[in-house]
Order: sequence, then structure tokens, then C-alpha cells
Amino acid sequence: MPTSRHNLLVLSDVHLGSDLVQHCRPGAPLRSAASSRRDRDLAALLDWYRERPAEGRPWRLVIAGDLVDFVGMSVSGETSEIVTEPNLDEQSHGLGGAVDHTLAKLRRVADHHRGVFAAMGRFVAAGNTLVVVRGNHDVDFHWEPVQAAFRAILREHGATHVDAIEFADWFYYEEGVVYVEHGHQYDDYCSYEHVLFPVVPTDPKRSARSLSDVLLRYVVRPTAGMHESGHDKADAFDYLRFGARLGARGVLALGRRFLSAIAVALGIWRDHMSGAAAWVRNEHERKMAMLAEARHISLVKLQALAALQRPPITKSALRLLAGVMVDRVAVAAAGVVLAIWLLVARWTPALGVGLSLGTVALVALAVLWRRARGEIDASALLRERAARVGSVFPAAFIVMGHTHLPEQSATRSSSAYVNVGAWAEDQLEEGEATSLPATRTHLVVQLVDGRPTAVLMQWDAETGPRRF
Repeated sequence: MPTSRHNLLVLSDVHLGSDLVQHCRPGAPLRSAASSRRDRDLAALLDWYRERPAEGRPWRLVIAGDLVDFVGMSVSGETSEIVTEPNLDEQSHGLGGAVDHTLAKLRRVADHHRGVFAAMGRFVAAGNTLVVVRGNHDVDFHWEPVQAAFRAILREHGATHVDAIEFADWFYYEEGVVYVEHGHQYDDYCSYEHVLFPVVPTDPKRSARSLSDVLLRYVVRPTAGMHESGHDKADAFDYLRFGARLGARGVLALGRRFLSAIAVALGIWRDHMSGAAAWVRNEHERKMAMLAEARHISLVKLQALAALQRPPITKSALRLLAGVMVDRVAVAAAGVVLAIWLLVARWTPALGVGLSLGTVALVALAVLWRRARGEIDASALLRERAARVGSVFPAAFIVMGHTHLPEQSATRSSSAYVNVGAWAEDQLEEGEATSLPATRTHLVVQLVDGRPTAVLMQWDAETGPRRF
């Protein structure tokens, strides 16, 4: 029967710093209304639970990834704090994933969200503990100096017991009770080939990037009004309407950014194929063996867990091009050519046959590319993988984030799957409609008569937490 010295709070996808985009978009507001609401609500939640220990046990807060949006922010660095010379990408899009660049980003985030960091400091100072699980937007937490700097910041806010602050490089696990990871490794748009050693094979002083990271950095953040979610449901007319709002110059600039993103993604594909990738894989395997020894977990179980992950889409040139919607562009262009041909040519039986064959070919091409792309929304994949994770790491609850869509459902195993939703809204500009509102959800896990129980809760600014 499980025992515990603490109760658990689990939340995910806070994305602190997501509105710090002034390097690539100097006209962006210094703080969005959504960012201010997130800070107030999260600080209030931490204070609420800090003041209310349950059953005499302290709380352990597990943040299931994407606490800090290192990938999504676009900021500059002072000469005195930057040692790694910015490359062309970083000159255009802001500081990158090197250690010193990430430390500079963390300092800006801690200042920008001082209220949240102060609340985390008070939470830990009251005898509670904090575990930060790495996600895809804060993959740069894999650098140990960045972890040390995070602890130092919380120490400045009163968290003197820095041993109470842990980092989980992959997942957090309490046998029979809960298994927590971010979930991006089951999403091939966002996964990294080597979760324990996510560096660029040909430039190991910088963190690796996924296709989603590249598109966010090169296309979404520099383009005012563009969201990072909702593209799986968008059609050609949605993009035409968006292009009309941008105007001719805006569309040309967006096209240039899009082509640059494709070029960078193809560079990542070449890195996967390079000879340098072998030593990164070896280092990852060494770290996996170290994790197994440190956590007293069978290496075979870790390998079985790793086998459930989806390989990055950047490992396949065909799937990569499908992932950036090149198929839609190609099919649209071919459709325009067919339409022009139909308008200027005299109608003949041969033309009718040619048009029919061309239409069939276009439809077949679109279907093939669509299959190569797969689903953009990873919700079903996370749900399916949760059952298989539960068979490797038995737990009452398999908990993930990543999709920003909260849910609680049974699986084919004895575990229940819970997605804890998000605290960040896909909104950057004042007055913008958001395509994916923040759910402000979190999971409360306790042992009742020795049995793990979990309730998915939602924060209400007026009344506090209530059942979701």
C-alpha cells in the first residue's frame, strides 16, 4: 500500500516569458493583459495552498513542463553577460539555447514575472517542495548552470532550503501513485531525439530544436496576430483572410520567414544524418544508465519507456516538408495552373480527359501528403501512450500536459490518464481573441486510507480552486 509524506499538486504549461518578444517585434507591448492575469492567478493559487496544508502533510508542487518559455521568447543580451557569440539566427531572432544565452533569458523572466517567483519562494519557504519537469519550451533547463540559477533566484525570494527544489530531466514518478511527464516526446512535431541530452550534434554548446520550435521562432513570434495553435483546424480561406490583414508587404515578409524556417528545419534533418549524431546518442545512453542507477530503476524499463517516444519529424525530409504544409502550397499552385489552363484552352474531349486526370492526381497527392503529415493535435497520441506508460511504470495516475487541453479518462491499463491543461493563453496582443484560452487547471493527488485519489481542479480568481 503506497505511503507518502506529502500531498501533490501538478500543473503544467505556464509559459513564463512568452510575451517577451521585443527583439523580433520591437512594437510588441511589454506586457499583455493575459500575462498579467496569469501571474496574479498563479501567485494566488500558490499562496492558497501554502496556507492550507492537507492532513498535516506539506505540498509537493510538480510542474509538468513548460514553466518558462525559453524557446518562444525573443530577447537581446547585454555584451557583459553573453560569452557565446550570437550566430545569424540569434542576431535575427534573439538569444538562443547556449548556457549563457539561457541564463540571460532566465534573468529577464524572473524580473518580468517577479510576483510568480516570489510566490514560489514563499511556497518553498513554508516547508513545501518543488519539482520542475522539463518540457519542450523549457528544454534549456537541461543545462545544470541554468538549474542552479533558478534555485538562486528562489533563494532571493526566501526559499533558503534549495534542496527542496528538484529538476526532473525526463519524468517524475511515485510508484503506484503517479507518473508525470510533459508529453512532448509523444508528439513528433515537438519531440527531441535524445531527451536526456538534447543538444545540436554539430554545435553541442546549443540546445537542440524541434520543428515546432523553429516555426515558433521564425514564423509565429515575429508575425503580429499569428497564434501558435489552431493550425490543424485552419483551411486555405483562414490563411487568405489572415494574409489580407497583413497586406501585400506583410505577406511577402511572412513568405520569406516561412522559407527561412524550412531551410533551418532541413539543416536539422542534415544534423540527424551527420556522423556527429553518434556521439550524442552515446552520451544520451550514458545518462540513461546514470538515471537508472540514481533512481534505482531498471535500465530495461527506461529503455522500454524511451521506445514509446515518437522520433522527431525532422528525421524525415518527406514528413518535414509535409509538416510545414508544403503540400498545401503545391496543391494550391497546381490547382491555379489547372484553372488557368481551363480558361485559356478550347474545350475538347482531350482537355476533359486531361483535366479529370489532373484533378485525380491532385487529390491523390493531397491524400498522400496528408498521411505523411499525420495529426497535428497530439491529444490522441498522448492518451494512447499513457496506457502503455502505465504498463511500464505502474501508477494510479499517468499525468501529462503539453496539449493545453485538460481531460481525465480511463486507459486500457489500470491507470487513469490526466492532462492538466495550461496556465498560458495563446494571446500576445491587447484585445486579441485567443484561440486557446488558459484553463487554469491543476491536479490534487492525496492518499485517502492508503489509496491514491486525484481531483482535477480549476482556479477561480473569486472563489479559489473548484472541481473542473
